[in-house]
Amino acid sequence: MMNLAPSLFGRLSKVTRVLILISLAVFVLEFFIRGYIIYFLGLVPVKVLGSGWLWQIFTYLFVHGGFWHFFFNMLMLWIFGGIMERTMGGAEFLRYFLVTGVGAGIVTLLFSPNSSVPVVGASGAIYGLMIAFAIFYPDAKVYLYFLFPVTSRQMVIFLVILELAMSFSGTNPHVANVAHLGGMLVGYLYLRRSRMSGAVGRMKNLFARQKNPEDEINRILSKISRKGINSLSRSEKEFLDKFSGRS
Repeated sequence: MMNLAPSLFGRLSKVTRVLILISLAVFVLEFFIRGYIIYFLGLVPVKVLGSGWLWQIFTYLFVHGGFWHFFFNMLMLWIFGGIMERTMGGAEFLRYFLVTGVGAGIVTLLFSPNSSVPVVGASGAIYGLMIAFAIFYPDAKVYLYFLFPVTSRQMVIFLVILELAMSFSGTNPHVANVAHLGGMLVGYLYLRRSRMSGAVGRMKNLFARQKNPEDEINRILSKISRKGINSLSRSEKEFLDKFSGRS
């Protein structure tokens, strides 16, 4: 069973760091103009569909409903975002984060088009990251609620069942369970489509090479000797930095 725990709190990768900093900046602004931020940047379905406030499908990802909501979302983004950014590469990771986040917002609109209650937070995208993590690392050991050791596949199954149960029960109307499920569904469909087109397959091949880093290091060093260090791609430079002990 693969255990990624030692790498969870390593150096923040670039895109993950930027996403956290944007969320932090918006969270600080909420202390001064909270009502304005929630109303204009949160996702209010009736405003998006009735008044054309389409930017909310994107901006709601960076707005949070309080300290603990912000803290736990950023913690999960730090953990899963860092791992998945290194797996996917920065550009693909950012695209995936936005697709799952916006997708979760669209699913919310479909299920509650007349709602005037703002939906806020990056949870939909983060649940999408959990799906991606389970697809790439299905047997990795994680700690559910930081207490119970399970595989990432088991974690996702549990979360899907939990979110479905909470959606139908309506026990906590302040938690956007539909958005969580939407992020997971969009993430799964996106990765399935990417796999069919070969993008995920290429990323998995890269990950497979990294499981035996000596072969990849030898290939990169051979490339440097033939074409010079400037011939390396950004991912190759990052790989070399990682295994040379500088990251």
